[in-house]
Amino acid sequence: MNRNTEPFELIECNLEKIILDENSDYVVGLNINEEIYGLKLNSYDGTMLTFVDSGCAENPHINIIHQILLQFKKTVGCKLQRVIIEAKYGDVFYCRLHWSHEKQDIYNVCGLGDALILQSLSGCEMFVADFVYKQLDKFDEDGFMSNFEDYT
Repeated sequence: MNRNTEPFELIECNLEKIILDENSDYVVGLNINEEIYGLKLNSYDGTMLTFVDSGCAENPHINIIHQILLQFKKTVGCKLQRVIIEAKYGDVFYCRLHWSHEKQDIYNVCGLGDALILQSLSGCEMFVADFVYKQLDKFDEDGFMSNFEDYT
């Protein structure tokens, strides 16, 4: 690795916490290098992620759109290999989905909420680019997170 490629180094991470505050805002805690970092989610994505992460999506009476996508991709021979949180501009995160297929790999870009939901449903690996990692705020139990309720 050299100075030109270092910002794009991938660091493994995993979902540690889903937090809801009194204003219906969500923050997810990602474990990166043995420390927890907070990333904000909108209420829809936070609710769907909570539904999946809590196990409710394992036997739903109606599948959510993310489950339908994974089932469709499986039918056509694709498997979600990994999710990469690859860019952050302001408060918007861009994620890349890496699908494996017999003939070629396929990549799609999506938002953070959809990427976390698909990762939770599939159990694939998740990474954050070093460029993004350096922009994240640590999860602060005493300050930033004092108004949030932990639902994990």
